[in-house]
Amino acid sequence: MKKHVVLRALLGAYVVLGLVFIGFGTVSVVSASMPVAASQEIDIDMRVIQNTWTWDPGEITVEAGTLVRLHITNEDTYDHGFAIREFNVDQRLPASQTTTVEFVASRSGDFEFYCSVYCGSGHFGQRGTLFVTGEGESVAEAGAAEAPESDIPVRSAEDAISVLPYEVDEDGVKVFRLTAEVVMWDYGNGEPVESWGYNGQLPGPEIRVTEGDRVRVEFTNYLPEATTVHWHGIDLMNWSDGVPGYTQEATRPGETFVYEFDAYPAGTRFYHTHGLDHLSEARQMDMGLAGPIIIEPRDYDRPDVEHTIVLTERINRGLFPISGRVYPDTEPIRVTYGDRVRIRMINAGSATFHPMHLHGHQFRVVATDGNPVPAGLELVKNVQTVMPGDTYDIEFIADNPGVWLFHCHELNHSAGGMATAVIYEDVIDGAFELQEGPGRLVTESDFDGMYRLVGFGYTNCTDYCPITINTMLDVLDSLGDDADQVQPIFISVDPERDSPEAIASYVQAFDSRMVGLSGTREQVTNAIRSFGAFARQVNTGSAAGYSMDHSKAMYLMDPDGNFINWFIHDFGPENVARAIRNHMRHGTVRSVAANQVGL
Repeated sequence: MKKHVVLRALLGAYVVLGLVFIGFGTVSVVSASMPVAASQEIDIDMRVIQNTWTWDPGEITVEAGTLVRLHITNEDTYDHGFAIREFNVDQRLPASQTTTVEFVASRSGDFEFYCSVYCGSGHFGQRGTLFVTGEGESVAEAGAAEAPESDIPVRSAEDAISVLPYEVDEDGVKVFRLTAEVVMWDYGNGEPVESWGYNGQLPGPEIRVTEGDRVRVEFTNYLPEATTVHWHGIDLMNWSDGVPGYTQEATRPGETFVYEFDAYPAGTRFYHTHGLDHLSEARQMDMGLAGPIIIEPRDYDRPDVEHTIVLTERINRGLFPISGRVYPDTEPIRVTYGDRVRIRMINAGSATFHPMHLHGHQFRVVATDGNPVPAGLELVKNVQTVMPGDTYDIEFIADNPGVWLFHCHELNHSAGGMATAVIYEDVIDGAFELQEGPGRLVTESDFDGMYRLVGFGYTNCTDYCPITINTMLDVLDSLGDDADQVQPIFISVDPERDSPEAIASYVQAFDSRMVGLSGTREQVTNAIRSFGAFARQVNTGSAAGYSMDHSKAMYLMDPDGNFINWFIHDFGPENVARAIRNHMRHGTVRSVAANQVGL
């Protein structure tokens, strides 16, 4: 066994230092990436106005090349953050304190500053503008060498492993090897973000053991700064708790620390950084240092489907991932009718809550913070708020076939990617037998070997239908050379007025790549049902007599006819194209969810 690195520190001295810090109430921060020179300096007093989510001042003007020193007083009783992405500024503003933030305004332009720590209902409106005047580069930038390309590896969920493997030593101890590494993490939106991950992934791989197992974790730090690993919710010996200044020295870059404990009690637990000190814990967690550890009871009554989700946030980028992915790259929960389904939810973020809402079902809360809820006391809900550090296990019976949204009901979080779905197997088979033009009968098999992007509408539609068709065509344009692998199909929901000839002519007027299909009322109804869609006539009292209310989604099927995903036009053609490319590249079935309002 590697030698344990254990701190023999004086707790009293640590507490005294903490009290001195709290009493002083001011933090001075200089960005590590600040240029070494500036043409001038300026000091500006700022404040976060109490209970208003407002900066004062909300606009700042400086000259290019100025060293800007902001003294920001947070009048609220909760933390905020101050960030300017272009200048690599991102600093937490503790409650009721003044924090000094320094950076060089190294180039001219208009730059938004915003709160980077989620702080309630006004968070997303807490913004201001930095105006940097002057032309050309600053003194600090002039003559500077062009920054080399990053050699940090780019990784995504496709590179991740789900469960961390282990070895069993001669004493029966389960030995795991864990690292902390710098990666550029792609959450599925095609924009990698510098992140810190356990074993080079976000979240860290699941550690799964049985209650009573002896567990040893050999942790090696490959980060540029010291860190620790805390075993959240596990009852263990104090020296293995992973808290710098209390139970160990933070593990420095290149060092290895060995944690060892008995896996107890059973339940949904997780591991995460406690930083190199208490001031760095939130920052390191936000960078990605967290992962699940599931301790199964020895008499575990295994459900038919079990799914663990780790909820995190990259607030300064507007991303709210589920298990390292944002919609539409999130992984769905696939069930069969009658299954008992258990979802383990972990909020491994540091800043905000997530009210997770399941459509179409009621669930029972069977465990909180990993601990089972006694029989008869389980709450029946469809929304469960998960606070930072919380874990909840919920269970339901899959008895309502469909494709059901499961998302954060803080809707800014859902829009930032925190959405997935519960999908019943075979609920969408995409089968149809329809007519293309005069006398040509076609089925879904005629398009085997092609991705199919299928939408529904009718020729008398003046809003959603043209938008849907144009979105399909924009998807093709975004795909470039890959577009020849995708067939856009538009199916009429109004066969009484849309003959096969009429719908074919209608879509061809948009683009010759479109296929328009119609048929008898029975054929169209069967096609609508096969996609889990809907359509109904609505009496308008106008000369046209009626309009059609119908599904506004586009349904993506793979070359073998399997359902992959659905989207509405609001999601954006570039994002739909990215989801298609992900499937082309990895051949895996992605999620279906988010932004489905109005389906």
